[in-house]
Amino acid sequence: MNVRIILAAAALLLSACVQPASAPPAGPEAVTPGAGIKVEWQAADTAEKCATISGDWRPICMRGMPACVVTYKDAGTACTDSSQCSGRCITGGTGARPDAPTTGICTTNSDPCGCFQIVENGKAGYPLCAD
Repeated sequence: MNVRIILAAAALLLSACVQPASAPPAGPEAVTPGAGIKVEWQAADTAEKCATISGDWRPICMRGMPACVVTYKDAGTACTDSSQCSGRCITGGTGARPDAPTTGICTTNSDPCGCFQIVENGKAGYPLCAD
């Protein structure tokens, strides 16, 4: 009986690692400022397309999958919400108290990986780590 429980738990854990059958749509809505977590790096799915938007085609995250990383012109600008940034509005680290009033900074680029806290409506969110 214990073996069945262990196998069932392992199957559930492995199913969480499966990639979706289709990628999220990329298009004008993917690069609209203020849309929350941005996915511009997915808009250019080849090195050639990446070069046309002045991006840097490079490995990202722990898996090292190549993706287009775009540098934002408003990087480091003070913000209180992602709608004020080309990317995300984040705290300077992950030590802000969630739901506490705070001012953030606009992200440097579209690399989605790392640990951060998104600032929404002038309040820090919970710490997130994306791999």
